[in-house]
Amino acid sequence: MFKKIFDFVKSRLFITAFLLCCIFLLSILFWFWGSLVAFNDIYIFSSSFLRFSIILIIWLIVFLFFLLKPIINFISSLKSEKRLKFKVLKKEADEFIYKSKRNFFLSLKDAKETWKNDLKTKNLPLIIIIGNEGVGKSTFINYSDIEYPLSDSLESYKKFHKSTRNFALYVSKKGALLDTEGNYFSQEEFFKPTSSDAIPEDDIDKNRDFLIKKNIWKKFLTFLNKNFFHSKLNGIILVVDTVIFLNNPKEYSKNLIRYLTKRVNECEKTLNLKLP
Repeated sequence: MFKKIFDFVKSRLFITAFLLCCIFLLSILFWFWGSLVAFNDIYIFSSSFLRFSIILIIWLIVFLFFLLKPIINFISSLKSEKRLKFKVLKKEADEFIYKSKRNFFLSLKDAKETWKNDLKTKNLPLIIIIGNEGVGKSTFINYSDIEYPLSDSLESYKKFHKSTRNFALYVSKKGALLDTEGNYFSQEEFFKPTSSDAIPEDDIDKNRDFLIKKNIWKKFLTFLNKNFFHSKLNGIILVVDTVIFLNNPKEYSKNLIRYLTKRVNECEKTLNLKLP
């Protein structure tokens, strides 16, 4: 029994609580009777403002001594949690990039095995197809009368899905088309800030899709720096659904121009080139 009491008295919690109580009691005593303290008949603490200032400084020191470290640890934990979320997002984006690169090389391999000596990849232009989701980018390629081989997985996918997921490379004897997921073109639609000074990183959970799409798009453009064809990139085709374009308000066309400008600038900056 006495051992437990003795251990509790020695504990950090008890010592901290005891010191805080003592400081609080001394603060009360100093506030009410500090004015009576005199040195050589000079009552230096007679001013209530001075006594209040001294008490305030003492408690600020106490606050810094006892609470500064826990606050720093709490802030560090928040930063660590944010860093962990970024790490998870990066890992997910890297998985998409891995699949995109793998399928890119498979399409190149299928084309080389199909066309054999007739295919000179370094003579082929590379064109990126961009546009909003579901506007007919894949349909544009399917009805373009361009002959290209399809991998088994891509052919099976196209039977059941109308829209491209991620990136899809089509290689013919005259050029290569890179179909892109519509969400990469209009990735800003996933970012809906609550204030004018907000950035996506302020709320990772809310802006998760935007951060992932942005990361994948940027990394895939960096991948094209390896220059697999005649140039890193020879042109960009924007596919627009004319019915949607004509029936929507002017804001729709403004967004198209804004997204197109952003994507072209990103391509030119990342690939260090100037598109015609």
